Amino acid sequence: METVKTLLKVLVIAFVYLGIGPLLGFYLKGRNTARRIALGFLAWWLVRPPSDFTLMLYSIETYRGHCRGFEFNFLEAIAIGLALAALLEKRRDFRFFPPGLWAWFLWIGACLLSVPGAIDPVYALMPAFKYAKMGFIFLGVFAALRDEKDLLALMRGFSVALILQLVICLWARYVQGGFRVTGWFEHQNPMAMWSYMVALPLLGLALTKQTKPRDVMLFGGAFAAAGLVVVLSVSRASLAAFGVGAVLVLLGSYLQGITARRVSVGVLGALGGAVVLAVAADTFMERMGEDSTPKNDLRFALNQQSAAMCRDRPLTGVGWNNFGLANSRPQGTKYSAILERWEQNRGRTIYPEHFKANPLTESLYWLLLAENGFPGFVTFLFFLILTLWHGLRSTIHFWKGPLGLFLLGVTVALAITYFHGKVERVLTQTKNLTTWIIFCAVLARGVWWARQAKKAKALR
Repeated sequence: METVKTLLKVLVIAFVYLGIGPLLGFYLKGRNTARRIALGFLAWWLVRPPSDFTLMLYSIETYRGHCRGFEFNFLEAIAIGLALAALLEKRRDFRFFPPGLWAWFLWIGACLLSVPGAIDPVYALMPAFKYAKMGFIFLGVFAALRDEKDLLALMRGFSVALILQLVICLWARYVQGGFRVTGWFEHQNPMAMWSYMVALPLLGLALTKQTKPRDVMLFGGAFAAAGLVVVLSVSRASLAAFGVGAVLVLLGSYLQGITARRVSVGVLGALGGAVVLAVAADTFMERMGEDSTPKNDLRFALNQQSAAMCRDRPLTGVGWNNFGLANSRPQGTKYSAILERWEQNRGRTIYPEHFKANPLTESLYWLLLAENGFPGFVTFLFFLILTLWHGLRSTIHFWKGPLGLFLLGVTVALAITYFHGKVERVLTQTKNLTTWIIFCAVLARGVWWARQAKKAKALR
């Protein structure tokens, strides 16, 4: 029975990647409206439960690692179609390696150094497979973004997704009686971080003078929906990130000029935020009362495990996606002992059989250091810095145009997300990862446009 199930999965995967993707490319060739619909659908479908657009081979559901099999993301088929359409049209702005994509693969290559010495090399190949395929998303979105109308189509899709997510969250909270609602996400923290990552570029578009009134309503409504979703998630860090990001984008708009729209957005945002926080004050006070001192914060002990792994194997780490094996009994008795001592110091009785599936560190950066050592960590930081450089450069170039505030919003969203990664590893999760790569492709296209404009100016 299991063999038949696996065979059916393989057939579905082959049909999607080798059938639907290429066929979509031939259909989209020369069709601007259809391409924009595909872009919007790509963004909108991300809000759906992961099971709606992913399929796993060699799935290990009992493993607590950040990859539990070889994941196929069917949104990549749409990206393949977008890239193929540009290739068939013989567009001069099509590149197999857009700006920054080479750095992404450099990071993957550095992380592969951890495979030979991993506790389970097959587990280590799972994230390599997942992240390498993100190259399709990067390439497809870069190829499909040809003008401002394409960017608007993409962000309209994200707007509808955010509004839909709010409806799901309100239903879960006030009809089903949930507390920390998760919407169509696996956990409230990824949902909250995804929401503010998408919301800040939308705020930039809503504040842009050239944005049409109907789009201002849509983008502004989606931004407000994102704020409510963050509040419903009861994520303290995400609420702070949302507020800081919104203030930075709003202040950026004032640098361009103070308009009635921008002042009204600022006032309405402040009033709306005050009302929402007043309504949710009891919930947040309960969260604020939680003890997060090292003695009672599990993340402290998990980071200690990560530091010990990095000290022991600084060049390769314990193996990509192997943290859950290395910090648990029986393979990781040495590192499990760190967590066991932490529990013992809290007055808990230690039963070894309870430490066979210990949780992962919540910090993205400690996870990288533990699993991939310094080569994987440094190349990852390099990619982050490169994307922020792309954001800064494209924002400066388009500052006085209709894309300036939008690109500022993307850059601020990524910068805050990277900082938030110190305590949350959500960029390893499919929805957040895919959205992140989409925005990296957006910034790559912005840099490309800036380069071409500079070359054209030099030729005059």
